[in-house]
Amino acid sequence: MPIFRSNVDGTSLFYQYYTPSASPHQPTTAINCQPLTLVFLHGWPMSSRMFDQLIVPLVETHRFSVLAPDRRGFGNSHWNTPSTGEVTFDTFARDAADLLEHVLQRDPSPFVFVAASMGCSESVLAHAASGFVRVNCKGFVWLGPNMPYSASCPESPEAPSPAVWDGLIQGFRGAGGNDFIAQAIPGVFRTDLGNRVGERTLQFFERLVCQADPIAVERAAVICQKPMAAELQRLADAAAADEHEKVPILIIHGDSDAGMPVEGSSAVVHKMLPWSQLKVYEKAGHGLYLTHAQQVLDDLLTFLKPIVAQQGQ
Repeated sequence: MPIFRSNVDGTSLFYQYYTPSASPHQPTTAINCQPLTLVFLHGWPMSSRMFDQLIVPLVETHRFSVLAPDRRGFGNSHWNTPSTGEVTFDTFARDAADLLEHVLQRDPSPFVFVAASMGCSESVLAHAASGFVRVNCKGFVWLGPNMPYSASCPESPEAPSPAVWDGLIQGFRGAGGNDFIAQAIPGVFRTDLGNRVGERTLQFFERLVCQADPIAVERAAVICQKPMAAELQRLADAAAADEHEKVPILIIHGDSDAGMPVEGSSAVVHKMLPWSQLKVYEKAGHGLYLTHAQQVLDDLLTFLKPIVAQQGQ
């Protein structure tokens, strides 16, 4: 099992690093591997396995290498080691940046972040934390980002209220925590709107959530409420000062995302970063990476095409 020891505190962090097979099943692109790695950062409170339906075709059919870590406390990654300091969003970002440097140390090592929910904020913070990441990051794809505010405030009244987050934490804490997870999962995918997700698939995502460390679930729910307006403004300022700092960005959001309404998140981010592309999917919730997987895949490949062409020059 591939394990990276965090440079922050030695915590064991699990990741998968996939490279295309020499004998792929029905490749739709050239047999040669793409000159670009895709780095998947998962949402709360799941793991990198939430992206299976995207990762497999991207690796085996479309010939991309993929790096997919489990955030500390989730999936197969440990939460922290004894006698360490408080885990913060900066800890998550440092873990991601150090893992990228560890795995993608060949030169050049271009990659694109593909992140969901709190993974979107993590990608921005990792970009700010590491010169290696800034140099080699060639784009961001954000699925249902929790930016710039995860909780409602005067600057973003459309974001979920603090009471929503409190309800989630209390639901996970309760004696019926597993029942709470089972009841909440269908809402992630908005099955009430006709998005078809089989019972076994819902159970698979329940298991992903149940696999998470309970302390990590609660603390990450607090950590991910970190405001990101200042960090996004730094991206905007850097792009305004230097055209070469204008990293391509694709934002995808569901118009029926009850957990993170598009009006209080992606629409605001797109306004702050006006060169970004914003695509809003109809009848899609926070789990559009599953319910609208083919649409996500098509839009992702279209977004990546000019980046790949530039890397191939």
